[in-house]
Amino acid sequence: MKSHLLCLVALLLSPLCALSAVSDDLPDQPMVLEKSKRPAPPFETAGGFLGLTADRTFVASGQDSAGWRIWLLPAASAHWTETTERVAGHAAVARWGVDRWIMAGGLRDGRAVADVAVVSVSGGKVTSDSLPPLPEPLVGAGAAILGDKLHVFGGASDPAAFALSKTLWILDLKNGGGWEKGPEFPGEARAFFAAVEQYGMLCVFGGVSSSGRVLAEAWIYRPKPLEGTRVTGWRRMSDLPQPSALATALPAGQAQVILLGGDHSPSATVLPPPVGGDDGGRPLLFHTLTDAWCEFDITPGLEFPAAVKEGQRIFAMGSEGGVPVFLEMVVQRSVRNLVWVDYAVILAYFGLIVGIGWYFSRKQETSAEFSLGNRKVLWWAAGISMFATGASAISFMAVPALAFATNLVWLFPLLVMIPGYFVTAHWIYPMLRRMEITSTYEYLERRFNRPLRVIASFQCIIFQTFARAAVVLVLPSLAISSMTGMNVYLSVLIMGIVTTVYTAIGGFDAVIWTEVFQGVLKFFAPLTMILVAIAALPGGFGEFVQIGLDYSKFDFAIVTTDLTLPAFWILMLGTFLTITVSSAGDQPIIQRVFSAPMKEVRRVNMTFTVCGILIGVISNVVGLAIFAYFRAHPEKFDPAASNDQIVPMFVSQAMPVGMAGVVVAAIFASAMATVASAMNSVATIFTEDFYLRVRPAASDRERLFMLKATSYIVGIIGTAMALLLAAQDLKSMMVVWNQMVALVGGGIVGVYSLGMFSRRANGFGAVCGAVVSVIVTLIVKLYTPLHWGTYIPIAIFSCIAAGYVFSLLRPAPGNLHGLTVFTPAGHDRPSPP
Repeated sequence: MKSHLLCLVALLLSPLCALSAVSDDLPDQPMVLEKSKRPAPPFETAGGFLGLTADRTFVASGQDSAGWRIWLLPAASAHWTETTERVAGHAAVARWGVDRWIMAGGLRDGRAVADVAVVSVSGGKVTSDSLPPLPEPLVGAGAAILGDKLHVFGGASDPAAFALSKTLWILDLKNGGGWEKGPEFPGEARAFFAAVEQYGMLCVFGGVSSSGRVLAEAWIYRPKPLEGTRVTGWRRMSDLPQPSALATALPAGQAQVILLGGDHSPSATVLPPPVGGDDGGRPLLFHTLTDAWCEFDITPGLEFPAAVKEGQRIFAMGSEGGVPVFLEMVVQRSVRNLVWVDYAVILAYFGLIVGIGWYFSRKQETSAEFSLGNRKVLWWAAGISMFATGASAISFMAVPALAFATNLVWLFPLLVMIPGYFVTAHWIYPMLRRMEITSTYEYLERRFNRPLRVIASFQCIIFQTFARAAVVLVLPSLAISSMTGMNVYLSVLIMGIVTTVYTAIGGFDAVIWTEVFQGVLKFFAPLTMILVAIAALPGGFGEFVQIGLDYSKFDFAIVTTDLTLPAFWILMLGTFLTITVSSAGDQPIIQRVFSAPMKEVRRVNMTFTVCGILIGVISNVVGLAIFAYFRAHPEKFDPAASNDQIVPMFVSQAMPVGMAGVVVAAIFASAMATVASAMNSVATIFTEDFYLRVRPAASDRERLFMLKATSYIVGIIGTAMALLLAAQDLKSMMVVWNQMVALVGGGIVGVYSLGMFSRRANGFGAVCGAVVSVIVTLIVKLYTPLHWGTYIPIAIFSCIAAGYVFSLLRPAPGNLHGLTVFTPAGHDRPSPP
């Protein structure tokens, strides 16, 4: 035991040392220039393009009277090599896959063309193919691939006469066919603007109008509605700080755009605008969600650059005083070093957690204490622990991130927790608690059969170990990485080891009381964030409200029958099922009910319901408050951040000294609460449902040893899966989490529904229903456009329907005393809610 504690103390100190060491090395500027080791291009680069292949070969264009010449610069080469391929100059360019580029329209021999070429680079060779030509010749248009469709917008059909187009042309690259017109553009016709795909949108910046005026307008085109909204089509955004033509746009982070170079003259007398007389100015950063601009504090000095971004590095070629140059810029993380007060707060948090684990490790003598605290846990402690287990990092980080990116459509469904309380408090929880079971899957054996219990237990072990623990370890690790620059994989490793050790040595009582403290911390930290964010707005609370109204952040429901959207009734139905029937099959949740005395079950449930509604409101308001903050202070926004990092980014930029450490500790707490519960629950059901079947005569000492050993194993596997998940490009952890829950757990929830609310369902039907549920949900996910919010209801109801039908093929079950809500045990017959 002492060796465990010494190792744990060392691990607690190591992340703090690593945070400090890494943070001190970070530069202050969000973008810096670096001297490139790559040779300058031996050709004129105005209006050209620059690409990078999978093997790090640069693909670039140089201008001549016949169009663009294609040049290559292999990774290990010091010389540019000209190829024999030619494409039209000033074409609209869109990257297609890894090593292909589509070039639509362009200028050849002084005339606009309608050709659409596909340039491919493989093995140091360039080949070209063609797609159906544009319906009209265009030069200076913009292009982007959104999904499987090529979008080409704007451009000049006759540059000499300033004849410009405002048509959006769309070509389906997957299913073939011809060009189709998209929604009508509501602004002025334009050409020679910057265009890029970002966050599923076509972004258009500046350009030259038909009158020769250089524009400062910014527009976005969204073919599909942003999550949580119904808005599609064209939308005008905030204007650029100054007019710009022939600039280059690059995606950054998850929803940001970097704008480089451009001609900032008030007007153009010829198309394309002449080269020279402008160094392009400072790069700009535009955030597509907060609709705000800011400048980087550097001046690359490039006239009309072509650029490509790889990771956090930007490669750009252009002209500097008429001389071709090749530059590199690095997008840095915008961080603020934590001070000793913050580190002291974090260390105090870990110290308290270790102290709780050590205290209960001394009192722990039996397997019953390790699994359920001898069923004597205080009702309010069990309720807070129940909330802390369910909330985790999903509520603390992913929900604010989703509200930041959308609105309050995710908050409204929480109202069903009120009727849900009566269903669980009067029917479901009392029925299960009377059975005096340790594993909730023992209910399935009594109600149906033993194989179903084994299957459900195994599925729970897989889900808790390989999915739940991994997701909630990744989220706080992203937080640490975005605030300090610490390697996300190292962060996952440290978090996983620390949680594993303190859970394994402390058992259920340690988990409960650490979660009580963690639950309180998770209320206090986000409330503080809301107050700090609103206080930092120039207009205070009034500005917070106005920004919310201007950007529709207070929209709370989508009333529609369209199942491709998060309709309010679908979200409410999914939430109701999750907090009622689903909780019966969720061992970490129901274990809190089993741990309290029978007479306190309703109080446990009431505490959980109140905490759940409160944290739901707070988490969503945090997202809105952070949106308002970064709308008012765009210079604070990290250009490399993703939406899931919005909470830690706000902490690093806005929270005062000391309070930043409190929020960091709360982020740790968010993960550790759920991971600890998952570990303890998996250890419990493995021992009850598997180990004791192999060794039914095992002594209590042997059971306790198996419980602890399993906790260590689960912690190791969960940490490893988190490391794999951290390498994935996940746009929203909330979306990923709901998909995992539906695919892995939906069938089991349906089985519990059949068991508790049907007297006709039998074991054969339940197993068939669970199998059908998985198949149906996979089909819906892979082959339909239905919104992910429909996955949980579809999984549950397909299981119920199929299970009931298949049950009719076998005899009805016998004695169901105490096993359904219609046949309760004893005299405690519940009243309908």
